[in-house]
This record gives sequence, structure tokens and C-alpha cells, in this order.
Amino acid sequence: MSELLRKDVKIEETWDLTQIFSTDEDFWEEYNKAEEDIINIKNYQNKLANSAQDLLEVMKSFESYYLRLETVYVYAHLKNDQDTTNNVYKEMYAKAYDLYVRTYTEWSFLTPELLALDEETLNKYLEEVKELEVYRFEFEKTNKVRPYTLDKELERVISMAGSALSASSDTFSALNNVDVNFGEVEDKDGNKLPLNHGTYGQYMESNDRVLRKNTFKTLYKYYKSHINTLASTLSGNLKANKYYADTHKYSSTRHKALFNNHIPEEVYDNLVKTINNNLNVLHKYYKLQKKVLGTDDFRLYDRAVSMVDAEPTKFTFEEAKNLVLEAVKPLGEEYVKDMEKAFTERWIDIRPNKGKRSGAYSSGGYSTKPYVLLNYDETLNYVYTLIHELGHSMHSYYTRKNQPQTYGSYSIFVAEVASTCNEALLSNYLYKKFEKEGNKQLMLEVLNQELLGYVSTLYRQVMFAEFEHLINKTIQEGGVLTSEYLNEKYFELVKKYHGDSFIYDDEIATEWSRVPHFYYNYYVYQYATGFSAAQALSSLILEDSKNAKVYIDEFLSKGDSNYPIEVLKNAGVDMSISEPIERAVKLFEEKIDQFEKLYFDK
Repeated sequence: MSELLRKDVKIEETWDLTQIFSTDEDFWEEYNKAEEDIINIKNYQNKLANSAQDLLEVMKSFESYYLRLETVYVYAHLKNDQDTTNNVYKEMYAKAYDLYVRTYTEWSFLTPELLALDEETLNKYLEEVKELEVYRFEFEKTNKVRPYTLDKELERVISMAGSALSASSDTFSALNNVDVNFGEVEDKDGNKLPLNHGTYGQYMESNDRVLRKNTFKTLYKYYKSHINTLASTLSGNLKANKYYADTHKYSSTRHKALFNNHIPEEVYDNLVKTINNNLNVLHKYYKLQKKVLGTDDFRLYDRAVSMVDAEPTKFTFEEAKNLVLEAVKPLGEEYVKDMEKAFTERWIDIRPNKGKRSGAYSSGGYSTKPYVLLNYDETLNYVYTLIHELGHSMHSYYTRKNQPQTYGSYSIFVAEVASTCNEALLSNYLYKKFEKEGNKQLMLEVLNQELLGYVSTLYRQVMFAEFEHLINKTIQEGGVLTSEYLNEKYFELVKKYHGDSFIYDDEIATEWSRVPHFYYNYYVYQYATGFSAAQALSSLILEDSKNAKVYIDEFLSKGDSNYPIEVLKNAGVDMSISEPIERAVKLFEEKIDQFEKLYFDK
């Protein structure tokens, strides 16, 4: 089996980036204009304090620059991600990223100058020019960072370091994508199969245990061979984050990351504590999985195997599309019609190909479509991935449709809620569909998929969050992140979370080295908080159709126009307390019991 080359992918299975720029030449034309205009940014310095009208002009000009820059950057990064071996697009992305850094460096005076205005003057300006009213909440948020903002010259100098300080992350990306070569793995019949990011998940879900073991061993052999380099890249990235936190006088890297998203640090600690208090439920799941698989030699490379004793059901992409559109019907006819645009307007890049970025994501800008990158492999898991990423895209779509540019994005704290809510709706639809059909196998497959979701999105992400905080604290306290230290601490967490059901292979100690989310600076915990919030919201939607409208109006459409905790509260979920997390754990245990009863019911 050879990898598909990008040029051989069917056009209808690729995203249509001509909706951004018709040709690469159009991109370069816009890029050149944006680059030429950088010199004009200095004309806005020392101006916004002059008058309310000047403040409005500066804010409007910043938005105009950002919109152009964002569009250029989005096109370049999507082009690069579709084939990271293409040197033309590698250069395009590198230049776009550099332009992004340089432009923001020139605009770095904006926040310090805003904060140089006293609140009385700012409020006076808001009253004088009504067009400034749209920025009222933005100014309120800006004012909150007053204690952590430096003078404009220092902010400019720090911004200039952005490209250099991202070098560790760039090196990791190259090792994990561009330069990666896992080689081939053998299945139980001696067939040699190509191992890459796209096939890894497929092989690990296979019923062929020889293939799973060989995949596990081969994959980690690659990372182990680069382990010291990867320890260095991770350490360098965390030190860069600490540098930004220290220079801006935050108490820690975590403080900076959460404060700037308006999330109390107690939310993080509460999440980890609540899950640690309920590790017995995860251990209960693994005991069930071990029992169902009928093996005493239970290994970590068995975790992703379906507990359904059959080859995983395959779904063509057309079938996946239809299932997804049926599943979201509780959200209303308008939502379904809007989601259909993802397919008819080619928002989605569907198939894996050689050099394509691994995994899946939703990405775009205020003036572009909310594009989706997939590496679709026809498993039920990827049906869930499809509806998950479309959840992100619909969140972006409704936000940009209903909010001005200033609030046209949303906090990363709520970023995983819409996607995971969609997954819950899919599970509800599929289980009822297969129950009505009397298809016990597919009912079990859906439950198995749900259980894997709780494991991977709730428990696993909290394990990652606990590890991330541990290594950040180590850096904060002057410690050194050697590969030996990272392996030891990660292995300890793996054993704590997985319990005594497993026989542990040493390779898992190096798993930290391949996790890109450790480079995202306190992002990963939000998968778990988002998952918990999504379970509550999906229940509300399914209970009463009126709640679907509340969800769309008060959550999907609100963007950054309110604090994330408040947005969720207004939609019906309070994430400032542990109740939603405890409720999610309770649902997880109920589904474990439901699966066990259905599976062993003869």
C-alpha cells in the first residue's frame, strides 16, 4: 500500500482555497501589499490619545491590517498543511508567519497606549463617538491586563523575539511531520504496511494484535531515537512561555495563560482534583475492557481496540456526511442547512496524502470559510472526528455571522464545547437508530465509541494537563527537563491513571515526546472542561428544542463578546463549580454499566 500523492487526490475531496485567493499569484500580490503597508503602521503611534475620533481611526486601522494579515496567513498555513513536503508552500508559510510576527511587532504599541489612557478619558471618548461603543467590552478586557503590560518600547522588543522564541516549536513540528519516517510495520500475515500519522490510529484500532504491537514498538522507536532532541525542544518551548510570563510580571506561565483567557486558576486545579478523586471509574472501565477482550496479557497497545467482537464497521464519507447531518437535527433546520454548506462549498480536505499534516482541525479567519482538515479513514472514530471538527466550524460560522470583527473569535476555554456537544448528539442519534434496527453490534460500537471519548477527552486530557503543569512548575523552579526526568514523571502518571489492569511496556514512558499539545501552552485541559460542559449542553438540547435556540443564540453566536465562564452560564452550564465534571464522570460510569449489561446479555 503506497501513500497517495497530493496531486492524485480527487479535487472534490479537497478544500476549495480559491475562495480565499483564486491563485497563488493573488496571494503573493496581497502579501506584497501587506508587507509594503507595514511601514505605515508607525503613523498611528502616539495618536489614539489625541481625541475620540483618532482613537476610532486607530482601532479601525488595526482591524483592517489584522484582517488582511489573517487572510494571508490562513491561506499559507492551509496550503502548507495539505502537503508539508512542497517547498513552494513551505516558503509561503514561512514568509506569511514572518510577516505576521513583524506586523504584530509594529502594532505592539497599541495596548500600552490604550492603557496609558486613564479610564475616565476612555469612558469620555466612548460617550463622544458612538462608533466606539462596539469596543467597550474590548477596552474592559484590555484594562484588566494593565498590571501586566509594559511600556510600548519594551513590548515592541519582546514582540520582535517571537520568531526566534518559536524555534523549538518549529523544530518539533519538523521532526513530527516533515522529517518523520516511521518506516513499515508487519501484520500477522507478514504483510508490510506503511506507518504514518494517518495510518497509526487505524492500525491501533485493528483486531490484529501483531499489527498493533509492531505499530506501537515501531512508532516509539522513532521517538526514542530523537528523545534528547525532543526533550530539548519541549524544554525550549516552555522556557519561551516562561520568558513571556516573567517579562510581563505574571506569577507563572499558567497564570499568564489562564488570566489572558479570563479563567481562574482554581478551575484548572479543581478539574485535576475532581478527576483524581474519580480515577476508580477509569480503572473500572479498563477492568471491563480487559474482561471483554479476555486476556491476562493486557497492554497499552490494546486500549484503542473496540470491545465489540467484530471488524469495525466502515463508513464511506458520503455515509458519514448523512449520519452527521441527521445527528444535528435537534439543533434545528437552519443549523442543518448551514452545516450542509461545509460539503457543498468544499470546506473540507478529506483524505490523507503523503506529507499532509497529521490529525484533524478546523481553521480559518474572519473573512474566510471555517475550513476542516481531515485524514478520513472510514472508521466510526472518524465519523466522530468529522462531526467534531464541523462543530468547531459551525461555532466559527455563527460567531462571524453574528459578531463584529472585534469579537469574531472565541476563547480557547470554550473552543472544544461545540465540537464535543456535536459528538454527544451523534451518539444519541446513532444509538437510537441502531436500537430501532435491532442491531446489537452497532449499539455496542456506539457505546464503545462513547466510552473511548470519555477516556480520551476527559481522563487522558487531564493526565496530559497534570503532566503539563508538572513540567512547567519544574521549569518555574529552575529545574532541568532531561529526557530521563520526563520519561520518569510521565510513566508515573500513566500508571496512576491506568491502574493495575495493564502490563506496562517501557516505550510508553516516551509518549510525551510526540504530543503536540504540550507546545500549546495550557490548552489541553480545556478539552476536559469543554467535554464536561458539552455533556450538559447536549442533554439540555435533547430535553427541549427551545434549549437548542438558546444554545445557538447564547453560545455559538456570542464569540468573544463576553467572558467565557459567563457565556457558558448564559447557555445553561456553570463551569466555575465541579458539578459538571462530576456529572460527566457519573455518565461515564453509567455507560460502562450499560455496555457491560448489553454485551453479556445473551
